[in-house]
Amino acid sequence: MLYFPGQNFGSALRTLHSTGVRRTGYVIRLYPAIEVCITRTTSGLELFSTFQQASRMAQGPRSNSSSAGLSDDPIENLTMWVQANAKSILLGLGGAVLIAAGVLGYRYFSASKIAESSAALYAARMPLMEGKLPEAQAALQRVATKYSGTGAGQQATLLLAQALYDQKQYQGGITVLEKARGGASREMEASIEGLMAGGYEGLGNLEKAAAAYGKAASVAMSPSEKKLYQTSQGRSLMLAGKLEDAKKIFTELAVDNASQYAQEARVRLGEIAGASVK
Repeated sequence: MLYFPGQNFGSALRTLHSTGVRRTGYVIRLYPAIEVCITRTTSGLELFSTFQQASRMAQGPRSNSSSAGLSDDPIENLTMWVQANAKSILLGLGGAVLIAAGVLGYRYFSASKIAESSAALYAARMPLMEGKLPEAQAALQRVATKYSGTGAGQQATLLLAQALYDQKQYQGGITVLEKARGGASREMEASIEGLMAGGYEGLGNLEKAAAAYGKAASVAMSPSEKKLYQTSQGRSLMLAGKLEDAKKIFTELAVDNASQYAQEARVRLGEIAGASVK
């Protein structure tokens, strides 16, 4: 590997030539992102760029006339090759620069959008904290719509549903959450299902509440979160009169002595046993 920081192709080759190097297999590093390798092939010296596009464009078939013009000096041959393929190399490198610029632009846009959505969510939460539910509902709806797909947008959706629940608009909250299901991130799936279960509890539909808690448990991100939703599922099943189904859940939870939900599970099993005797 030969390093020529800050030099272009021509000056790097002249420097290499002045050293008297005649062997191939050297890699010339011009800048941190640009490397070229001097390699002898059946058609003479080849220059390969680390940018694939430059390599593809530069490694075209040679004509008989260009091959015939090769000298015995590999450095001279390489210089001639670079001059002949300068346009292809520059096009390839230019494409790589455009790709890099696009990536940086996307990252900047993403960071800017995240900051903007977080600020909007913070502002929308203020009326909710002050108990101004209609005002909070309108503000959270704007954030959830404008920034859908972002973390702040999804959090706004959850808070919007909660604001509707607080106003006894349970079906409205459930509808908001149902619409958000499809675009929810993996981290938000359990929260959405669990909050939907709360809406069904508000409507008095305990079987649907239990089913929603079961879905939340199935997509929970941690064992502790899963047990939380399973406990809520068991309660809803008990209240719905599904004692055997609830018993299965609480029996599983009661086995894990290290779990904070084991004690409640044993209490519920005792209540189920007492109800069965009656």
